[in-house]
Parts: sequence; structure tokens; C-alpha cells
Amino acid sequence: MRTVVLDFETYYDKEFSLKKMTPVEYILDPRYETILCAISEPWASVAQPTQIIDGEDFTSWVTNAGLEDACVVSHNALFDMCILSWRYGIRPRLMVDTLGVSRALLAHKLKYMSLAKVADHLGIGIKGSEVANVIGMSRDEIKRSGRWASYGQYSANDAELCAGIYDKLVRSGLFPVREIAVMDMVLRCATEPKFVLDQNAIAEHLADVQRSKLELLASAMLCGAQNGKSDLMSNEKFAEILRSLGVEPPKKLSRTTGLWTYAFAKTDKEFITLEEHPDPAVQVLVAARTGHKSTLEESRSQRLLNIANLTWPGNSQGLMPVPLRYGGAHTGRLSGDWKLNMQNLPRGGALRRALIAPAGHTVVTVDASQIEARIVAWVCGQDDLVKDFADGIDVYAKFASEIFGYLVGKKTHPNERFMGKTAILGLGYQVGATKFQNTIEVQSQLQLGQKIAMTMDDAFNVVDFYRKKYHKISSKWKNLQNVGMATLTGGRAKYTLGPCEFEHHAIRLPNGLKLHYHNLFFRDELTEFGRGQWTFEYAEERKSLYGGKILENCVQALARIHTMDAALRIRKQLPLAMQVHDELVYVVPDADVVNVKQLLHGEMCRPPSWAYDLPLAADVGTGENYGEAK
Repeated sequence: MRTVVLDFETYYDKEFSLKKMTPVEYILDPRYETILCAISEPWASVAQPTQIIDGEDFTSWVTNAGLEDACVVSHNALFDMCILSWRYGIRPRLMVDTLGVSRALLAHKLKYMSLAKVADHLGIGIKGSEVANVIGMSRDEIKRSGRWASYGQYSANDAELCAGIYDKLVRSGLFPVREIAVMDMVLRCATEPKFVLDQNAIAEHLADVQRSKLELLASAMLCGAQNGKSDLMSNEKFAEILRSLGVEPPKKLSRTTGLWTYAFAKTDKEFITLEEHPDPAVQVLVAARTGHKSTLEESRSQRLLNIANLTWPGNSQGLMPVPLRYGGAHTGRLSGDWKLNMQNLPRGGALRRALIAPAGHTVVTVDASQIEARIVAWVCGQDDLVKDFADGIDVYAKFASEIFGYLVGKKTHPNERFMGKTAILGLGYQVGATKFQNTIEVQSQLQLGQKIAMTMDDAFNVVDFYRKKYHKISSKWKNLQNVGMATLTGGRAKYTLGPCEFEHHAIRLPNGLKLHYHNLFFRDELTEFGRGQWTFEYAEERKSLYGGKILENCVQALARIHTMDAALRIRKQLPLAMQVHDELVYVVPDADVVNVKQLLHGEMCRPPSWAYDLPLAADVGTGENYGEAK
């Protein structure tokens, strides 16, 4: 297949730029202009120099370029491929993003994956800076300024650097071929969107969020935050207000800096506890701080509303591109992009319901049920738990029943079952009593709407019971901490965890990618897991590593591989609309829903080749919108 490297140069200024707009808003704005496009084909049968296509001529060029049958490569394909699709109606046969490839292969060494950083790291060349001289200049203005030739050389260099990255990371075989198919499938969730946005639902939700914040702000000002929002947003000022009310602000040790900082996040137990403080003023301030500090809901709603009003050739109904970041996490999982984070829409919230199927279509979802807990049991050889999963037993309720000494069911004792669920899903990763207690109290409030109080003694007893009952899992932590770590540090030749093969500072996964543990060494100091701690570097930050964390990394990576492999098989019949962790989302013609449900369930439950005896299950949902399908 012909491979073409492409790099767009487009108009931008201080106000009209990707720093202030999502790519979809930017690309479809009336101010948008393609200034030029650099095209490089260094692997063509007949070598040719990099072409510079004038923006005025690009429509004519691309119409006859045959990119629909080519592999098109760019650095930040979520931008370039969207331009091709929405502005020019071109959908390449295969799309490759060297930015995503770099994240998957180099994030253990580099914090930023810009073209300049990656090219410099690989020793390919130096990115130019001519773009800084043409900010705010249109194509015609650049030509009149005499900078057209140098700007063209700058863009050509960018395309050649991108080609160099592709050559070193992809053509060399470092990046698995199957993962190229995954990347292409993920990119199409944005370039070929399937969802329609419900503008009215988003507008109503945005108004509700803004009204609630104003009410909280007014109440907070009466309770001590006299300067309004600035007092709530500043950690120091907010801490002073709490002290004035006789409350010592909670603190925590930052994992990033190693220094003490204020624990003012909605997941910090001591902070959330203040919502029930005897002083109503403290309750109001905490609620206001949470509502104003977390501006994600408001800003995301506004962005979605802006996008809902956009159209492009072939789209007159407000389609919603779903931007997903390939290789967004250490374990290879996808993450959100464009400051929208479509992988983290609140369950049961208005934004999920605002993602609707076009007329004559239905949203169908399939979720790999309890896949992490199932893989934990399987790779650790906890055969009794594996059998319970295989037999279809409600393992959450069974574990809770054994803890409390009476029969627990989903409907009869939902709180107890929630605790059993939290234990099964979390304690397999060596979670201790303190974190377990905090998780129960915080997550019960978020998921159930009411806090389940748990004493430290109760938390310790549940953790201890889990570790004794599932002793092969807890034994595996020790084995990973000692024998597995010895392989990672180069002191032992071979170690495997299921299909995961340990090597020096890395774990090779069955899809050909690796979990990297760069610059792994032992820090001889007291930690929550005892004296001393192994740490490694990822994105230029130090992170801790221990038996349970190694298990968690491997399991989450395997869950991701299984889920995306299922998506690739399903893709032969149905394009992916969105992916959220262990869930795949599709938009399906109404007439095909019954058959598609069977297809999705069957593919998600098909054991992978590297775990033929792993019992899997899946939940399939349908609805007129994404919220109903969950």
C-alpha cells in the first residue's frame, strides 16, 4: 500500500487557535484557512522531493491524489485527518498517528510527544521555528511578506521529521501491525462520527450547572468567602476561611512533589467529610468549593453546545466527533482528548443522554463484565474464584454474604453488595485498609447517593478476609515483588505472568507492546507497604512499584487488549462509535439491532488466544441515546 506523510499548515492568531478552541470548532470556523500542505513519500518506488501544495490548489490536488487507497501518516492525526475528512471529504484507507505511536513506545522516557521532542530524542533532526514569524498572517499575507519559501521549507521539514519517526518506530517493526488497525479504528470515531448531539438537552444542562454554581457562590459569600470565586479557587484563601471557622484544613502528601499539600479534592475523604460538619457554614463552603473548583462540567457542556451547532459537507445534523487519545495511559488504555474527556461522562448524567442516535438508529453498548477481576483470578491461579465466574455466580453478593454472615442480594441488601463489589474489584491489587475504607465512603456517596460509613477495624477485617480467602492472589503479590522484580531489574533471566513476559525494565504484552519501567531502582525508606519502595520513571515522573501494582498494570493492559481485539473483529461488520475503558459503543440501524446484540455479546465473550480458558461475560444495552443504553 502506498504510504503518504502529510502536514497541514493553517491560519491561526492569538484568539483563533487550538489553545482556545477544540479542533472541531477550529477546523469548521469561517476563519479557517489551509495555507499549505507538505506531502512526503520517501518510500515511493521513484524517489521524489517533498511537495508543497498551495492551500488554494489543495482541493484540486487531493481530489486526484488517491489517498482513499493509501496509508496516510501525520503527527497529531486527530487534527490532520479531521481536516481531510471534514474540509475535503477524503477518508484514507488507513490512518497512522506518529504522535500516538510515540506515546505508546516512548512515554516512559519523554514527558511531551511533540514533533520537536520526539524527533530530537530519536536523533532525526531539528524542527524549525518559522511558524512563529507568520502568526496572524493569511496565505496571501505570507506571500506578500516574502516568507512563503521559508514557510514551505519549514513545513517540508516537519513532514520529513514525521516520516523519520514513522520509519524508526513503525516501519522498523517496533510498533505492532495489529495496533495500527486499532489506531485507525479509534481515529475514525472522530473523523467519521456516528452520534448526534441533542442541543436542547445540553443547553438545559448547562443552564442548570451555571444556576447551581451561582447559588453556591452566593451562599459561600454569606459564609465567609467575601471575595466570591477567587476565595474558593485559591487553596490558601480557602484554607484561611476554614481556619476562621475553627476547622483545620486537611492535608495530604503529594505523590508528584513529595510535599504536603491541601487535600481539597472531591476524592479526599477528610475534605468530603466536611460536607457533614456540624457548622452549616463549613458545609456550604465545601459544597461551593467543589462546585466552582471543578469547572469541567460547565466548560465541557459549553464545548459540546458549540460543537452541536457546527456542520460540514455531508453533515447537517450536528454530528459529534469522539476524540480518543491512543496510548493515553501507561497500560495502553485510551484516554479522552480535546478537553472533552468523552471517556469520563458522568453515569446517569445529562451529557450521556445528549449523545443520541440519528433517526432510524439505536445506540448499542457492550461491556466486558468484571473483566479485571476475572483476569486477576485467572493469572493468579485462584481457581475457586475463576469457577465462580464461570458458573455465573454473583461473586460480589457471595463475598458480601460471607463477610456479613447473611444472604446478600442485589435488591435485598444493595449497600452490602456494593461493599462486596468494591472489595472484589479493588482488593486484588493489594489495596490496604485505609484506602479501602476511603474508597467505600467516597464512592458510595458518588455512586449510590449516600455515604456508607466504615470503621477502620471493619475495613481491616474485610481486607484480611479477602487476602486469606483468595490466598493465591495475595501470594502472587509477594511473588511479583520478589521474583518478578528480580527479572525487571536484570537479576533473573525469565519470569511470566500469564501471557506477560518480564524482561529488563519492561513487560512484553501479547499484542507486541510493552509496559515500561524505566530507570527502576529501590528507595530505602518507609512506605505504606513497609520499609523501602521500588520506583520507576514514566513521563519524567517517579512512580512507585510493588507486587499489587505490577499485577494491576498487567491486568489492565490485558483487559484493554481483549476489548480492542473484540472491536477489531466487530469492525468487519460494524464501525466503532466510541470506546470507554472496557466498553464498546455502536450506532446501529434499527433493523439490525437484534443481530448486532448477538454479535457484540459473542465477540466480547470470546476468550483470547492467550487465555483460552478465561471465563468471560458481557452486558449488552440498547437505547435511543448513550445514557439509556448503559
